[in-house]
Amino acid sequence: MNTTTDNPMAYVPGSDGLNLGDAAQARVVSLLEFRAGDGPMIQIHPDYELRLERAPQSVVVSWKEDGQPMNAAIPVVEFNNFLDAGQIVIER
Repeated sequence: MNTTTDNPMAYVPGSDGLNLGDAAQARVVSLLEFRAGDGPMIQIHPDYELRLERAPQSVVVSWKEDGQPMNAAIPVVEFNNFLDAGQIVIER
């Protein structure tokens, strides 16, 4: 049985090296821009500290902006692009 096609919510491995439910610390090295779902573009500026939590098909990213807590789920494929480009560094 192929669980990838049978279960659309199956775990998708990524460049992050995290397993489902794992958490890690990371740092933004260069400006990140992404669209959260159908919402507006989100920017996370360099030197922001991130908390990462691995979900089945995304990485939940949390940070503080102007003292306010922020979070967004970034699809694994898009998160991999940020890692591969060196825009995010995972510090574990």
